[in-house]
Order: sequence, then structure tokens, then C-alpha cells
Amino acid sequence: MQLMKKFLLSIDQGTTSTRTVLYDAKFKYVDQAQTEINQFYPKPGYVEHDAEEIWDKTYKTLKKLLKKHDLKPSQIISIGITNQRETILGWNSKTGKPICKAIVWQDRRTSEFCDSLKKMGLESEIKEKTGLLLDPYFSASKLTWLKNRSKTQFLRKTTLFGTIDCYLLWKLTQGKVYATDITNAARTSLFNLSTLDWDQDLIKIFDLQGIKLPEIKKNADNFGTTNLFGGEIKISGMAGDQQAALFGQACFETGQVKSTYGTGCFLILNTGKEILRSDNKLLTTIGYKLNNDVTYALEGSIFVAGSLIQWLRDKMQFITSAPESEKLAKLANNDSEVSIIPSFTGLGAPHWRPELKAAIHGLSLETSREDIILASLEAIAFQTRDLLEAFKNDGAGIKSIKIDGGMANNDLFGQILSDVLSIEIFKPSNIESTSLGAAYLAGIGSDHVKLSELADIWKADKLFKSKKSYEVKYKRYLSRLNSLV
Repeated sequence: MQLMKKFLLSIDQGTTSTRTVLYDAKFKYVDQAQTEINQFYPKPGYVEHDAEEIWDKTYKTLKKLLKKHDLKPSQIISIGITNQRETILGWNSKTGKPICKAIVWQDRRTSEFCDSLKKMGLESEIKEKTGLLLDPYFSASKLTWLKNRSKTQFLRKTTLFGTIDCYLLWKLTQGKVYATDITNAARTSLFNLSTLDWDQDLIKIFDLQGIKLPEIKKNADNFGTTNLFGGEIKISGMAGDQQAALFGQACFETGQVKSTYGTGCFLILNTGKEILRSDNKLLTTIGYKLNNDVTYALEGSIFVAGSLIQWLRDKMQFITSAPESEKLAKLANNDSEVSIIPSFTGLGAPHWRPELKAAIHGLSLETSREDIILASLEAIAFQTRDLLEAFKNDGAGIKSIKIDGGMANNDLFGQILSDVLSIEIFKPSNIESTSLGAAYLAGIGSDHVKLSELADIWKADKLFKSKKSYEVKYKRYLSRLNSLV
């Protein structure tokens, strides 16, 4: 009798798309199903998602893969979940219906509320407990907004609140499991890095007393089972997208660094067992937790990376597809003085200027669309340089970076990045590190694999080495950035 092949599934719920990825038992990519999700911008600075649409597309992509490959639930070792972090919603525990649209991590509607807390002198306490700055980016102020705008629903005992991972898990388990993982919890501004639990003082600061918050689990853990696909399937791994990418890039050793270029850019340094506090506006956070061992991390967050290329495609119509940006940027005038400050949703680390609007400088009658496309790639690299300088000032000597995410497909960007940073850039053979990391965690959580077996799976596909100096262009970008008010 021939044994049935076994597989793992990764649900990768991002900011712009829903994707389910199928891996074989040795974590080799097999196939994926992906669909874009709608973005809602009801007011300037507001960014929302329809959580019901997210669940519907998650369910459909998962079912599509199972049907396409004629897979039985018994052939699935486990499911891993990874998600856009900080995005928050509330839903009715009886019906599963959201009380309103989910507030996305990019949303800036709570800027004034965060400013009011700063004026009360509360940022230092929040930073000390959470490792995070006081900014609309994080979930807590969004949750306060939900509470204040949804008082009727909020007062009902049936209302649950959580990040996207928590909602998907609740839906997959048909309401049996209300839980999140430690990396998503660490991005809410309600989680204490030292006690590794929800902090009542923080809950009080954000005026969230009495709300229901999910159980916090390890990244490789028993997250329950789903019976929605014709049989029982374990759910054994969960992590926020950037921590999943850290794991998928096999950054298991202290000092290893990855940078993911998706909608935004997120550079994370593994700091091991040490809670490394930043003096340069970087974020101290959880890398991952396995068994009882917590690995901490230092992170720099850029709000706009791939979404800048999406803007060039969808709004400016300079390109018809993201890959076209590489081809056209090669035709640009390298001596052009165009530079872009891509603060469409404010600037993240290390500037933290939520009020800043995007700008293009240095336009002339000779400026072409190719020049603007090249300046866009350079702007993403310049923002990464800002992060690298902050890491260096915090004492982290970074000699190389592993990159992933959609923009890692652009080899010109990889070379620009190496030139701007003056360090080596490694592109892995599998750039979809986020979904792979979720699969790794599901493999560990289901006792299918041990951590020690995963490091050898990672392979570099390309290495970019610095070939020219970008100092003049970078200093011009900094000067223009610092001139904005």
C-alpha cells in the first residue's frame, strides 16, 4: 500500500492580498492561491479592510488548493497563519459579524489621541513596558477608537476584539478558539515585554478596561483544529508577518537580520535573549517564542515600500505591472536630481512623523516617468539607510541583510539597496519568507520538525555587492526630508 503524501498549508493574510500556500513535507513550495483584497479610504488618513471579505477569500483560497491537488484533510500535517500586524477589529461572538470595518495598521485617524497621551507624559511608560513608541500605527489607540465609536456593540458581552490572526483563527475553529500569538500581541501597545502578558496599567491608559482580549499563545503551539474542509486539520503555528519572515529567513542566531519589502518595509534584528532598548526610535519587540524560550528583536518599520510601486501603477499609471518598474528604471537619467519623500501615511522609524505628507522634489522639464520610477526605488533604499543608521547608533553592527517580499524580485532594487547601504544583500531562493516561516512554525508546533533541522533549508539565490556611492543622492534626500514641515 502506497503511503499518502503529506503537506503543510500557510495562510498569508497580507495588507493587499489573501494567499494560501502549499508546501510538501520537506517545506518545498508546491503551489499557491492568491487574490487581492479591497482597500477602503473613507477619509484622508483612514485605511480600512472588510474583515468578512478577508475571511471569505481566506476560506476560498484554502479550499481551492485542496480541491486543485485533490488533497484530503488527513494529508495536511498542519496549518500555519501569518498576518498583517496591528490591524484591529471587533466582532460579535454569536454571529461572527464585525461591528465595523477593520482599522488597518497604516491608518492615522488616532494621531490626535496619541498626541494627547504624549502631552500627559505617558509615552515613556508605554515605551518602557512595550518597547514601542506612542503612535497611531499600533493597535491600542485604534481599539480605543473602536470602543468610543461603537458603544452599543461594545457594551454587549458578545463583542470580541482582536488582530486579523485572532479573527481568522476564531473563524477557522468555528468560534472554539479565541487566541492570538505572542508576536501579534507584542504589537498592540497593551502587551508587557517583561511579564509577557496583557498589562492592566496599559489597558487603563488607553481606557480599555473591561474589554475582552484573546489568550496569548507561543508561535508554535496548539491553536486548535478546523473542520471546515471535510475533516480535522491541526492549526499549529502563528506569527505576525514580519516575525514569520524572520523565521522563514532562518534568522535563528543573535545578530542575524532580515528586511522584508512588501507593502511596507520591516527590518528586524535578532537580539537573542536580550531586551535591547533603542535610543534611536527603533522598536523593541518579540522575535518569536518556542517552548518557554523567548527570542527578542529590534525592528525598524517603514510604512511605504511596495505600496509606492503600486501607486505608480494604479494611480499614476506609469507602469502596467510591478516588474515593469525595473525595466523602465534602467532607462532613467542617473544624474537626475529627482527625489521622493514617500510619506503617504506619514513616516515610520526612525523619524516617526505621522503628520508628514508625501512629496516629489527636483522636478524639471527634462524629468521623465523613468526618472520618477528610479527615484521611487531609491527612496525605498534611502529609508532603509535611515533605519541602518539608527541600528548602528544603537550599537548593532550590521554587515549583511537577507531580503524578501515582492520587491526582492527586482534585481535593480537589490543592487541599489547594496549601493545605498554599502553592505552585502542576500536574496534567498524562496523570497516568500513570510508564508514559509508560518509553515516552519506549523511544522514545529505539530512535532513534524525540530528547529535545528530548519537552518540548512535556507539557500541564497543572489548576492548583491556595493558597486558605487550614493552619498550625494542620499544627502540630498535627507536635506529635502528635513526641510518638510
